[in-house]
Amino acid sequence: MPLLACILPVLTFLCQPVLGAVETCVGNQAQRFFGFLTDWADGLFGDRPNAAEEVPESASEVVGAEDTLSVIRSYLNDDSVGIIGIYGMGGVGKTTILQRINNEFFESGKQGSFDLVIWVTVSQTVDIPAIQKQIAERLGLSLSCSNTEEDARVLFKALSDKRFLVLLDDIWRAIDMQVEIGIPRPKGRRRNSKIVFTTRLSQVCDEMEAKSIPVKPLDEVASWELFSSKLRTQEVCTNPTIRLLAEQVAHKCGGLPLALVTVAKAMANRKLSRDWEDAVDALDHRPERLDDQVLRCLKFSFDYLKNDNMRSALLFCSMFPEDAQISREKLVDYWVGEGLVDDENDGGEGSMNDARGAGQALINKLLDACLLESSWSSLIGPTVKMHDAVRDMVLWINRHEYNKVDGFLAWDSIIRREDRKHIKRIRLLRKHIKRFNPDVILSCSSNRTLMLSSVRGLRPPILQGIASSMKSTLRILDLFYSDIRGELPAEVGLMAELRFLDLSFTRIASLPKELGNLVKLRQLGLVDTKFLVQIPQEAIAGLRSLQVLNMTESGYDWEADPRGGEDGGRQLKLGDLEAAGLPRLEELGVQLDTPRALERFLKSDKLCSRTRSLRVKMRHRSQSEDPPLYGEGGSLLWRVFSRMGRSLKTLFLYGDDAHPWEGGLRISLDQLPLLEFLRLDSFRSERMPEVVLVGSNFTPRSSSNIVRLSSFVMDNCDGQKGLKLVGAFPCLRNIVLGNCSTMEELALDDGVAAGIAEEGTQDDAGLLDCHLPMLSDILLYKLPSLKSIGRRPLRLPELRYIKVDRCPELRRIPLDAAGMPKLERIRARREWWDTVECAGSGGHNTKPIFEKRFIEL
Repeated sequence: MPLLACILPVLTFLCQPVLGAVETCVGNQAQRFFGFLTDWADGLFGDRPNAAEEVPESASEVVGAEDTLSVIRSYLNDDSVGIIGIYGMGGVGKTTILQRINNEFFESGKQGSFDLVIWVTVSQTVDIPAIQKQIAERLGLSLSCSNTEEDARVLFKALSDKRFLVLLDDIWRAIDMQVEIGIPRPKGRRRNSKIVFTTRLSQVCDEMEAKSIPVKPLDEVASWELFSSKLRTQEVCTNPTIRLLAEQVAHKCGGLPLALVTVAKAMANRKLSRDWEDAVDALDHRPERLDDQVLRCLKFSFDYLKNDNMRSALLFCSMFPEDAQISREKLVDYWVGEGLVDDENDGGEGSMNDARGAGQALINKLLDACLLESSWSSLIGPTVKMHDAVRDMVLWINRHEYNKVDGFLAWDSIIRREDRKHIKRIRLLRKHIKRFNPDVILSCSSNRTLMLSSVRGLRPPILQGIASSMKSTLRILDLFYSDIRGELPAEVGLMAELRFLDLSFTRIASLPKELGNLVKLRQLGLVDTKFLVQIPQEAIAGLRSLQVLNMTESGYDWEADPRGGEDGGRQLKLGDLEAAGLPRLEELGVQLDTPRALERFLKSDKLCSRTRSLRVKMRHRSQSEDPPLYGEGGSLLWRVFSRMGRSLKTLFLYGDDAHPWEGGLRISLDQLPLLEFLRLDSFRSERMPEVVLVGSNFTPRSSSNIVRLSSFVMDNCDGQKGLKLVGAFPCLRNIVLGNCSTMEELALDDGVAAGIAEEGTQDDAGLLDCHLPMLSDILLYKLPSLKSIGRRPLRLPELRYIKVDRCPELRRIPLDAAGMPKLERIRARREWWDTVECAGSGGHNTKPIFEKRFIEL
């Protein structure tokens, strides 16, 4: 059998010319035969990689769509059909059907007819570079992002030798897939590939020469089944009057799954016939201009939300671009800034922790109402999205009823001057202010939220005008990554209602003392303000409502001359942060640049208990006469862990060149129970043999014992021979190890192999127990001495990506397909991949299994 396994691929390859010659005679049957031959050999002698990535399915269920799914499946197996168009009105379930098709390939764990299944979100405004980027990411390619024609040629070449299935969601105009994007036309020798898309417009299917599949609304029986399944009251079943009214409500949803689910959720607990009569009446009298059935039903669900805060929060989400993944954490911080989630009785005087808890609860309520959808981003963590139809409904409200709700102004909004008094929110993203008349912003006198992220051209006169015109209304001013520089205008101190100010990633150099007039300010972001050198004591020390101050990676020197300001005024010191002027400070992010600053910080119970983010790094290259940053053998670091370990979420540690570390560095994460991100940088010492991270037990007794670390980075370190992970890391998603010239071993399996945790055992396949259940990415680069990343294969159920670059001594990697069912990409240089061994459980060669997952750097 092993000999046959070698012969079959060669036979298949040699027969390809014959296939071309006889194709006109036997057509598809010959190609099907050789495809079957290859599939059969792969099935016998190795696992095949999963062609698809899982996509989260919408809240709407696939109800009454089995016939449609069957038709699509038959076309996917029909070589005469290359392009398939799924069309129907908004909310009818097109996206849900496409998601089901994608996830069927994912759940099968095999490729079936395709080498690669690619999911692409298109959206109403067709963005060709964004589409190309999504495809390139699945192929593991980097594009120019400046020349779409060149990028199309790159994608065309990469896809030409694959049997692909491209799924494009939400197309609004005909697209020449080959010319505009680079997706080869599925015909001729590529007829085994497919393109499937969804659209609201049947003419798009015609213009793209697609086989059209309509998605029709549910019939009365299926509609009632779906609607009633979401109700939580027995009265619908036991009271004939309510049952009749409920059936009328379901009927008015027009058989649209999204409408049925959202309306049912709105009525889920209604027990009185009067409530149902009102619902029937409300669905009969939606505004005439809201002529789409699903929008009318969604408008009903919007109106039936419990309070104005929930409606306002949903409106806030629609300011973000279509299909955007919105960070849950950032969204809640905005809502706190606006005052949407504080208890009405505390008037913003509650704790930040309680306010954020209320914000997460509000998100969950909108998720329960099916007006938001849960998602996840590898970059920003938990996110939410809006269904296109929900966003359409909210945008309709914003256009036609902005005088009744918290209307907003976005980049493409056109609002008459006389109507601007109703605008409560403005959001511009990645624009130049010259292309947007600043007078439009300044004339919105009732505005309370101004988000100018990544906006260019924000010169002092514009900021002065904003501060002056909105001084009695503005609550949120977000200038994240904008190009403001120099001193923030003193007029900022006029904004008496400001609660949220973010100046992170700007080139601000000094803060005005008038900032201290913002007595209602609760959150101040100064992350990565590397040019910030002057902060007058009055700018911060009197902010009596300040709860969050994040200065991580700021350039501010806490040990500089206290009278270093241009006007000779006293500069902010660490002691000011614990003084009576900041009575509500709860969360602090800080960078400490000297041993003296670190020592002083550790003496303060208040500062230690409130620090969430800490970066410890010598400001300048240290000299031998300087005191040691961490002390003999790191004694000062152990005090960091004991004094503030229970509060830290982010920790950046940099080595001390003048005083190299003595002994191994062993970090027990039970001392850092809330820590999510850990980075070790520039630890250079031949007397520091290894770094050990100790996680939790395999069976923690309570949630408080769970290690929450999600990302670990170790960079630019020399002298260490090994990095070991001991125990379980249930939340760890990313490991990055690079620029470590002496590192010989990354021991991912040390926690089990060394017998640290008795619960760590092997399964029937010989794989070690899963102590890294969420690990998705491993990045290894510039490790010239690395020889091992584990002795035996691990069970890593979520691992999707491995990158190895310039690790010439790494000749063997433990890879077992059974333990890594979701591994999609192994990126490396071809010369390394051709020589490396892949060993599975029992030591057998698994390289042929992973060959198709290799992508050349």
